[in-house]
Amino acid sequence: MKNANLAKNIAALRKRAALTQEQLAASLNVTPQAVSKWENDVCQPDAAMLPAIAERFGVSIDYLFYGETLVYDDLFEAVTQKIKTHLQMSREQFEELFAVFTAAHKAFFLANAYCPGSTVHISNENGVAVWSDNAYGAVVTREYFRFINRGTVEFAAGLFAQLADEKRLLVVLAILSMSDISFGELKEKLGFSDEELSAALAPLIASKLVVEVVSKHKSLGTTYTVHETFHSGLCLLAATAEMQRQSLEGLSCQMGFGDYPIDLQ
Repeated sequence: MKNANLAKNIAALRKRAALTQEQLAASLNVTPQAVSKWENDVCQPDAAMLPAIAERFGVSIDYLFYGETLVYDDLFEAVTQKIKTHLQMSREQFEELFAVFTAAHKAFFLANAYCPGSTVHISNENGVAVWSDNAYGAVVTREYFRFINRGTVEFAAGLFAQLADEKRLLVVLAILSMSDISFGELKEKLGFSDEELSAALAPLIASKLVVEVVSKHKSLGTTYTVHETFHSGLCLLAATAEMQRQSLEGLSCQMGFGDYPIDLQ
């Protein structure tokens, strides 16, 4: 079972063929600096270059990535078994999953010569992808946008109406940061007065975004948690907002824009 490691495999194939970086570069009509960047995983070869590299060494493109020729089912099984080597829901498993996602994102990105930095946003006719070294990522294929409709708008409008108020948003994020947080803990964390916190909590509870329960620990009194229906979505929304904030600070879409099949009729 092997991980995708294009940089390591190109270097190993070059050395096996007794070639210098300069000689390999000359045979592929690229610069030695380009080969050096490939082998040091600074950036990957353009997708159009992969067949030429594979042909030069007499291997498949799968071999360039995985050190052996794989078909889809083999790759799926390899990833599945790799993930299973860690305890379910462990930190190691999440990190391993992110490593797999990173490889997939790089493959999605490969058609562009740009070398990814810490934050990358792709948008084209095939879909949307975002990735960060800080362990955040998402890939949405173009076809998924066919599911977006007026029902999506109605749901989003109600959710965004609650989150548009800054104090309510602060309360939601504070609750996400500490499950089953008490009124007193919320006050301390946010620096709100009793009146400010009560005013922010009331509409969140009424909309069922936040759930109010009586704690088993009498000293805590009433505690609050985000409703399970919204919890994952709000975590992703917060992460996406931070990704967008980073993008606005200097990194934007690297591949242009595509039209998406959203039908609101």
